[in-house]
Amino acid sequence: MQIGSESKYHKVWKVVEENGMKKVDLGDSKKNQDGTYENWSWFNCLLVGNAKDVEIQEGDTVTIKSGLVQKRKYKDKYYDNVVIFAIEVTDTGGKMNDDYVEDEEVFDEIDDSELPF
Repeated sequence: MQIGSESKYHKVWKVVEENGMKKVDLGDSKKNQDGTYENWSWFNCLLVGNAKDVEIQEGDTVTIKSGLVQKRKYKDKYYDNVVIFAIEVTDTGGKMNDDYVEDEEVFDEIDDSELPF
């Protein structure tokens, strides 16, 4: 099965680079009609081509632009094989940037004796 034009909002849990290959563990979820969520984990997703050159770190949220999901058999067991050809980082995992504001900068300190309780 080919992954469509934009498979959005996958959380990166792990990034492994070894032997010239780059693999990521991803998680995603889907909201059901009753308001509950279903969660999935995708392990050892292989990044190839342009996707391999994208700077991805643990905690990032990514959008998969193109890829392929295959069902493979090894001995008596089946497993999903995910290959990603194009990927884009859409959020950098909550890392602090220049816009980050400490609580102390937002709230003024007050004297407790002024409180009505």
